Amino acid sequence: MLVGVVLAGLTWAGVAVPVGATSEQPTLPTASAFYRSPVPAQTLASLPPGTVLRQRTVDVPWLGSSSLDVRATQLLYRTTTELGAPAVTVTTVLQDPLARLAPVRIVSWQMFYDALGAECDPSYTLRGGNPGYGDAQEEEALMTPYLLAGDTLVVSDYEGEDLAWGAGQQSGYQTLDGIRAAEAALGVPERTTPVAMVGYSGGSIATDWAAELSPAYAPRLDLVGAAMGGVPVDYAHNLAYINGSPDWSGVIPAILVGVARAFGVPLAPYLSSYGAKVIAQVQDGCINSFVGNYPGLTIQSLLKPRYQNFLQVPVFASIVNELIMGTDGTPRVPILLANGNSDGTGDGVMVAADVEALAHRDCAAGLPVTFLEERGLDHTEAAVPFELAAFPTIEGWLAGLPPVNGCGAVGTGNALTPLPAGTVPPAPPVGAVRSADLTTVAERGQGQVVAEGLRRGAAATLEGTGALSLADFARDRDPVGPTDFPSTGQFFSVALASGSQASGVDLVACGPGRPSGLRWWNPSAAGGHGAWEVVSGVTTGVRPPAGLPGQGCLSVRLGPGSSPSLSALTAEGVSTG
Repeated sequence: MLVGVVLAGLTWAGVAVPVGATSEQPTLPTASAFYRSPVPAQTLASLPPGTVLRQRTVDVPWLGSSSLDVRATQLLYRTTTELGAPAVTVTTVLQDPLARLAPVRIVSWQMFYDALGAECDPSYTLRGGNPGYGDAQEEEALMTPYLLAGDTLVVSDYEGEDLAWGAGQQSGYQTLDGIRAAEAALGVPERTTPVAMVGYSGGSIATDWAAELSPAYAPRLDLVGAAMGGVPVDYAHNLAYINGSPDWSGVIPAILVGVARAFGVPLAPYLSSYGAKVIAQVQDGCINSFVGNYPGLTIQSLLKPRYQNFLQVPVFASIVNELIMGTDGTPRVPILLANGNSDGTGDGVMVAADVEALAHRDCAAGLPVTFLEERGLDHTEAAVPFELAAFPTIEGWLAGLPPVNGCGAVGTGNALTPLPAGTVPPAPPVGAVRSADLTTVAERGQGQVVAEGLRRGAAATLEGTGALSLADFARDRDPVGPTDFPSTGQFFSVALASGSQASGVDLVACGPGRPSGLRWWNPSAAGGHGAWEVVSGVTTGVRPPAGLPGQGCLSVRLGPGSSPSLSALTAEGVSTG
């Protein structure tokens, strides 16, 4: 999220680095076949993450000139999305002549490209694309000392094909897979090639999550340290800090777009007319097109009246909770964390005490940690001391020097407590053979799940906000005991997540023959022994969704006055019969 750093010239280690631009424009990623997978989806899913699918050598007009001989190779590789699906993205591997002659040492540099459009991708801007986007050239200046030191830079498009800005796990996966792809292309071993990671602002998102996820997701990589500055640790706290601010409030709609893409949440049902207009304006832009352009904007202005308590809407609370840093694993490497504090809270967008809390968590795990709080500096200004501290720290890590441990000076910071309203779909019950789930966004028809694995199919639609799961059992497998009614042998479970705000749940069951009714298992009946009871007090005639047969189906709506009630749909089995 770095904006407005003006570097007319930057001197590192006695080398003056000019800032310029190139007039040549490469092909946009959206129009280039290089960015598309050359293998079918099924084949892609079978490949290990980090597999190189395409490779090309490209020209990189470093800082708008040819004064530094930078060799650039771009790789399309297999990676993973926020929700665990296979995907592809591109990394750019940068070397100068020194790196080609010495043992490979890798610096994975996560750019702060903070983007919703492909014209902001590092693989495009490093080649001279989108020359008006000054952040890319500023980062080239910051990367130059590493090239001059003989390091190999790996710069990945970690937001992915869908430009899911702010999606922590996705950014981490795609950063780690970019490193794996680079090592494969360079022909160097994973276990013995030292790799350091660094990122500021938006780049810190990818760097932190890569460090957290690496022990489980990429344990073979020889990671030696991770440096992060200007870090958004807890989006709930960041939102409270920038909501209505004169400059940084412009990132609110952009982050909303990014995480909604990652988690598959359609935004339209939530948005006010003004919100729809703003989302349309930012949805393809780079950060310099929206920061400062919406002074005083609030999240409430983007939403319909019923969603004004944004962080109490279950689906969004769930997403925010999922993206709290420090919740998805513990790094195994030395850590450098830094943040500005210009107003007693933070740097204008990142909360300093949140970053200190992250440092405290890593210290408690026994990691050597350095935490720098740059007092009096805002987000843009604090980038300079962070980068000046990161370079010698990273070079020390790569050289195998003992890491500095500053944990003695790290306080506890803020509490990083998950939001209470967060809901996730309930887990399928024991014995279920197939299941499907949904997290809905309130308008009817938006939250529908079809369990096609059932004998003839079943579906559930949630009207309201929240989460729901649908699961079925093997044919004639009564999950709770013998039935006392003539059953079709079809059993399924529907469960509504705690905290959901539902006005109704539609059920459609299509079984062999013509099912005549539904029974539900009431565990409180028969003196607490449980019993099957007739589903009653419902509205019938709900139309089966596409994909299910129109005949041989029974459709009911559960709501106020029904049996079971909506509050009973916590894990109760319902049988067609």
